[in-house]
Parts: sequence; structure tokens; C-alpha cells
Amino acid sequence: MKTLAQITFALLALAATLHAQGNHYYDLAQERGPATIHFSVGTLLGPLKGDDRFHGAGDLGLEVASATFPFGTGRLMTASTGPIVMVEPEIHGWIPNPIPGFPHLADVYFRGAECYFDSSTFPIDPATGNYTGGGTITFTAGEIELNAISTSTIMPLAGLGSDIFQISGSLNQFGGKVEFTCSFAHQFVGDVGGFSIAVNLGGVLYGATTIPGLALSLNISTLTAGQLASFDCSGGLPQSPIYLGASTRGTGSNPINALHVICDLLQPIPVKSGLTDAAGNCSWAIQVPNFPGLSVWFQTIQMGLKSPVVATAIQ
Repeated sequence: MKTLAQITFALLALAATLHAQGNHYYDLAQERGPATIHFSVGTLLGPLKGDDRFHGAGDLGLEVASATFPFGTGRLMTASTGPIVMVEPEIHGWIPNPIPGFPHLADVYFRGAECYFDSSTFPIDPATGNYTGGGTITFTAGEIELNAISTSTIMPLAGLGSDIFQISGSLNQFGGKVEFTCSFAHQFVGDVGGFSIAVNLGGVLYGATTIPGLALSLNISTLTAGQLASFDCSGGLPQSPIYLGASTRGTGSNPINALHVICDLLQPIPVKSGLTDAAGNCSWAIQVPNFPGLSVWFQTIQMGLKSPVVATAIQ
């Protein structure tokens, strides 16, 4: 016969399983590059001069009630790929000495920081995608070193967590893409070697990913000069516009803001456009120019979606 504790545990496990089945989890990549996090330190001797920002690389974890818009609710979580990692080896701030030529009153070094963002569940506006909620930061690595008045103290950051602070931003879907922004600002107040400091962190996090079930791909037949070649796309948004681009210069990075994608071709040239069928497929038969030996790079793009670049050459 099961005890009351065993029954309670089983019910809690079942509830957690049903909750996980009903929600969707995203790892959101910072495709715009590492987030800029503003950094400042205040002390009883005045504010620090010097570095005032660093960059955090890594994915953002997000759990939503629905995988597509409207998302219902959201919750920041640790990404399955790991924490946000400080890019710079260290940043340095100091309190200048009012007497010219004398050493700084204090030097502060912030290095090796790794952290993750978490939050309580917040509602997402079904019309605009905007939200406001309460978030926290927890550090998993890093340290603050303080050198002042002939003393040196190091405060480990691992295990340091914040109080709850306000986060706000938006979560929207653009075709095959989910885009997330999160604005935050928080102050950590502490004591380092008997020296009171207030560390301010703030910035805007950005993350994006592809909605489940989509994986746009491009297959190209052999390019023979003067002959027709087939360009076959699959895995795209169904019954939606699709564009084929080419480059003879190689790969690059070209944001196409209207389509919410970053084209991976250098100086891309539009080649064809069309409409996918109900299965998300599209094909073109294209006359190959008479330039044997020419290297060409191709990519297809839809709203919020792109295929891997296909590199080939004319035979």
C-alpha cells in the first residue's frame, strides 16, 4: 500500500510531466552577436572610471505555452547549451586619486563572468507580443578583484544571485522565425574586503530561432553551361513567397530587415522568386549562363527563414 507521501510525489511528477508536454522550450541564439551589457560600479569614494560595458555570448532559454504566436505565457530559463559567457578576458575600472601623479585610490577588475537569466512565468500580450515580468540573474563563474589602500581582495561570483528585478520586451513570430527581446537593469550591492560597492548591470538581450517543423533546404542539379538546371526547395513555409539569390563573391552577412533574416551571401544577386506549395516546396528550371569554371553560391530565403548556402561551379 502506498503512503500518502508516495502518492503526493507521484501526483507532483505527473503534474510536471503534463506541464512540460503542454509547453514548448526554445534555445534562442543571439544572431546579432553577443549582447552589450552596461557595467558601472559606485563606491563611497565615488564612481569608477574606465570600462563601462562588456559582451555576453550564449543562448537564451525560453519556455512558452504555445510554440507559435500568440505564445500565451513565457518564462526565461537556462539554455540547454549553457550560460551566458563574458567575451572579454576582463574589464577594469578605477577611482582616480585627486592628487595628480599618485596611484589610483582603488582598482576594480571584473573577469570570467558566466551567468544565466531566469524569471517567473509572465503573460505575453496576444496582440502585440509585449510582456513585463520579474527576472533574476545567477552567476556560475567569475570574480571581482579589488585593489585599494595597499590591499587586494577577490570576491568569487559563482553562486551569487540577484533579487527579483523587472524585465520587459517582446516575443513575436515573423514567418518561420521567433524573435525575443528582453530589457533589464539591476544593482548588486555588496562588500568586498570591507569596501562597499554597488555593481550596476543592464542591457537588452536579443534571441531568435526557427519555429518547429521548418528546415528550408536547397538542392541544385549539375550546372552545365548553356543547359537548364533544376533548383529544388523543400521544408519551407507552405504557400508563401520564396526567393533565390546568388553570389559570385562567396559568403557574407547581409541583413534583409523586411524579411527578418540575415542573408549569408556576399553582394547577393536576386535570381528567382516564387510561391511554395502546401508542403513548403518550390522548384525552378533555370538556364545556366555560358561561363564554365565560374564558382557560384546560392541561398533561398523566406520570411524569417533561410536555407544553408549551396556552393557550386558551372561545368
